[in-house]
Amino acid sequence: MPNPRTSQDLFNKVADIIDFSPHKYNQGVWGNAGTKYIGVDPTYIEWDSMSFERDELDIEPQELKEETRVDDACGTQACVAGWACLLSNYHPTMVEMDVEEDTDKKAGSIVGRVSSMFTDAQRNLREGGLMSLFSKRVGFNYNVMCDKPNVDLPIYPNTERLLQMEDIDSDEGIAIGGNIFYRPDYMGRILLDLDYSEAGTLFDGDYTWQADDLRMIGKGEDIHEMLDQKYDGDESYCGECDEYGCVCDE
Repeated sequence: MPNPRTSQDLFNKVADIIDFSPHKYNQGVWGNAGTKYIGVDPTYIEWDSMSFERDELDIEPQELKEETRVDDACGTQACVAGWACLLSNYHPTMVEMDVEEDTDKKAGSIVGRVSSMFTDAQRNLREGGLMSLFSKRVGFNYNVMCDKPNVDLPIYPNTERLLQMEDIDSDEGIAIGGNIFYRPDYMGRILLDLDYSEAGTLFDGDYTWQADDLRMIGKGEDIHEMLDQKYDGDESYCGECDEYGCVCDE
């Protein structure tokens, strides 16, 4: 019988997300969430179903309320690595964006939802669009994470543009402006106590894991063998080429 991983508790916590909040599990992204709109009156906050990455999220209206928000952002979804980070007190970085004349065309459910709530909002939307109600919007970037909440995505001095995931080449992260920023795949690997090959398999966006899969991995089961069991035929893992469906002889 294999020995449990030191990260078994974290595997179980991620498994609980998949079991009890399956709409929050998306293996195809490191993380995603709705966009926060801050009103001309800054006490007025609404959330949109369109993410920072311009993905239209399938979020129920009741989950787009500031007063019931439980994560860094409304509508949070993440993969195994993303949830490992979020459950270990790592947070998405924030990107502030202007509300412009064409924002309405790029927005998701916020336009219809706000216009149906208040008569004044309906009139303002007809006259000036979202610009008439909101001063700015905030996106949440899960490709670059920080160990502190509410930290803006910084400018990377080497490129003079916003820091990208690919700019971070160390498990230790990168320090900018007094904060340290991390890649979710690197940090997820460390938090879940995986080697590089295991992380490559577990975090692959082509594979969807069940909650019990993660619980078994936490108990010490081999990740590659577990994935092999999900495949029929000869699509088994090859350690030589680090691929499912060996391509060594091609």
